[in-house]
Amino acid sequence: MGKWERYNYILRYFMYLGFLFDIVSRNMGNTKYMILFSLLFLCIVINDYLRFNYLYKKSSYIFYTSIIISILIAAIISFFDGGYINIYFYISIADIAFIKDKKAVRYLCTLNILIIIFLPFLKYGVLEGIGIFHFFKESIFEFLMFSMFLFFYITSIFSYKGLILEKKRVEKLNKEIEELTIAKERNRLAQEIHDNQGHSLVALNMNLDVMSNVLDRDMEKTKELVEKCQGLTKDSMDSLRKAVYALRDEDISQGLIKSIEKLVSSIGDGSKVNINFNIDEKIENYSPEYKNIIYITIKESITNSIKHGKCSEIEIDVKVEDKIYLTIKDNGIGCSEIVKGNGLKGIEERISKVGGQIEYTTKKGEGFGMAVIMR
Repeated sequence: MGKWERYNYILRYFMYLGFLFDIVSRNMGNTKYMILFSLLFLCIVINDYLRFNYLYKKSSYIFYTSIIISILIAAIISFFDGGYINIYFYISIADIAFIKDKKAVRYLCTLNILIIIFLPFLKYGVLEGIGIFHFFKESIFEFLMFSMFLFFYITSIFSYKGLILEKKRVEKLNKEIEELTIAKERNRLAQEIHDNQGHSLVALNMNLDVMSNVLDRDMEKTKELVEKCQGLTKDSMDSLRKAVYALRDEDISQGLIKSIEKLVSSIGDGSKVNINFNIDEKIENYSPEYKNIIYITIKESITNSIKHGKCSEIEIDVKVEDKIYLTIKDNGIGCSEIVKGNGLKGIEERISKVGGQIEYTTKKGEGFGMAVIMR
C-alpha cells in the first residue's frame, strides 16, 4: 500500500466514525432509531471492509453487488434520518471511478448520481408532503448550483483517474524503451565483437599460415609476422575486454541512482579509492537513453581515474536544471596532454548523439576533470 493509499484508508475510517457519531447524536432522544440506523451503517462499514480486503479477489459481480448494497443502505439512512451520510455517495463515486470495467463504471455511477439528485425530491415529497414540482420551483437556484458542483466533482475524479492511467502508461512505455535501448546496445556490441574478433582471428590465422611456411627460410620475416600476430592478439583482447565491460551492469531498470550506488559499492569493496557522488533525483524523469549515457560515462570515467589517474578520490555530481550538468573530478596524477583512447572517444560519441558537450580540465599532478552538459 502506497503512502497516499494509506492516508486515504485512514481518512475513510475517520469519516466513518464521523458518520456514526452524527447518526447517534441525531437520534439521542429515540433509542430505537439510533440503534437501527447505527446497525445499518455498521453493515456499510463491514461490507466495505470485506469488499476492499476480500471480495475484490472474488468475481466482479460479487464486488459490484457489494458496492450497490452499500449505496442502497446509505440511501435508506439518508432518506429516513438525513445528516452527513450523503457524503458517502461522493466517496462511492471516487471508488467506482477506479473500476477497470467501463460498462460497470457507467451503470454504478448512474445509479449513484440518480440517488444523489432525486433522493431529496423523493424525501420531501413522501415524508413532508411537498410536491416535487413545487420543491423544484422553490429550489431551482440551489439545484443548479448543486448540479454544477456534482458535475465538477465527477469530472475532477475521472480526470484524476485519467492522469494516473496516463502516468502508468508512460512508465510502462519508458520501461519498454529502456529495455529496447539496452537490447539494442547489447546487439550492437555483439555485432561489434563478431565483426572485430572475426576479422582479427582470420588475419591472425593467415599470418600464422604464412609464418609456418617461412619459419625455416626467413627469420626476419618470421619475426615480423610474430610481431603482427602479437599486435592482432593484443587488439583482440582490448576489443573483447571493452565489449565485456560495456555489457556488464548496463541494466539500469532499477533506476540510475541505485545503479550508480551499486557500481560505487562494487568498486569500493575492491579498492582504496573513495568515491563521493551527489545525483539529483530529477534525473530519473529523463528517458532511458539519457540515463544510460550518464551511467556509462560515470563507469568509464571511474575506470580511467583508477587505472590511469592513480587517484584516491573521485567526486561525481549530477544536477538537473534547464539542462543536465554532469561533473566528474579525481585527485590523480593528471596529465599535460590528453590522449583520447577508446573510452573517451566512446563517451564523446554517445554525448554528441544527444546534442551534448564535454570539456576536460587537467594538469600534471592536479588530477583530471570532466564537465558534461546535455540538453
